[in-house]
Order: sequence, then C-alpha cells, then structure tokens
Amino acid sequence: MRLSLRLSAFTLLLVFAGSTVFAFQFGYVDAAKIFAKYSETQKTKELLESEKAKLQKQLDAKKQELTDLNTRYMQTAKQIQDLRDAKKEAEAKKLEPKLKAEREALANANSEIQKFFEESQKRLYELEDEKMGALSKTLDDTVDLVIKKIAAAKGLEAVFEKRFCYFGGIDITDEVLAELNKGKAPATAAPAATPAPATAAPARPKSK
Repeated sequence: MRLSLRLSAFTLLLVFAGSTVFAFQFGYVDAAKIFAKYSETQKTKELLESEKAKLQKQLDAKKQELTDLNTRYMQTAKQIQDLRDAKKEAEAKKLEPKLKAEREALANANSEIQKFFEESQKRLYELEDEKMGALSKTLDDTVDLVIKKIAAAKGLEAVFEKRFCYFGGIDITDEVLAELNKGKAPATAAPAATPAPATAAPARPKSK
C-alpha cells in the first residue's frame, strides 16, 4: 500500500513538472488599437477629412450665394414698399417682375443647397465605406502574417484578441504595429519550430 502511495505521489509530481515544462505560451493583440494607430488608417482619415473640407467649402459658397440673393430680394421688396408708401404705384409695379425673379432664384438656390447637402452626405458615407472597407481588407491580409512572424520568434503557440483574453498572455500589440508601420509586411510567415499560432482560436474560459 505504501509503495502504491509513493508511486502515485511520484506520478503526480511528474505530471506537475511536465505541465510546468510544457506550459502553454500564448500572446494577445488589441485589434482596435492596431486599426486606430496603423499608418494607413491615418492616411485614410486624412483623405476623408480633406474630402469633407472640400465639400464644406462648396456648401459655404452656396450658402453665401443664398444670403446674397436674399439680401437683394429684401432690398427690392423694400424699394417697392417705399414707392407704394410714396403713392408711386406705377413705379412699384415696374419692379414686381424683378421681385418675382429674385424670389424664384432664392427658392431655387435654397433647393440646390438642400440637394447638395444630401448628396454630399451620401458621398462621404460611400467614400468612408469604400476606403475603410479596403483598409480593413488590406489589414486583414497582412496582420495575420505579421502576428505569425512575431509569435514564431517568441515561441508563442497561439495569439488571441485582447477582448477574449481574460488573464495572462503576452501583449504583442506594439510589436505588430511597429512591423505593420514599416510598410513591409512579410510575404510569408517565418518558419517556426513551434506549431503555427492560432490567431482566431477562442479564448479559454475564465476559471471560477
């Protein structure tokens, strides 16, 4: 019985020793931080801001035109009223076609501004979807290779997204960013002595 207990204890010691020697090494990355600080993300944001500023400048010019039209309309309307107050109805009537034309021009300009605003918003939304979508695809195509390269160099068996990593792990976010921002993502993953890291594997459940 004692021999059996000793063997059991010895076996248990080997199990714990083995779990220490062959501990599961993993890392994690902050995907939101990578996307936000990726150099191409900054360039895309600058492009979108430039387009937004250009459209805003055009909108401001149209608003100024509308203001000028409104000023002329109000001046003509006042001039007609002044003539009528002075009992000069004939002269006032001569100005009525001008007032009508200015009123129509004012209404058209107002409609054009509304249309331009709606089209500008649509243009900006479509451009953002196009550019950010293309950026996300480019990042998706390269970030896995970069993660595998860094994980292989560090001997990591898996890399998780930060949101799914409850405890432990090595944060390689800054290293991934530094590699991406060099502008030269690796064409293939670097050869590794350990198994290829699982970048999309689910995180282990939190221990209770």
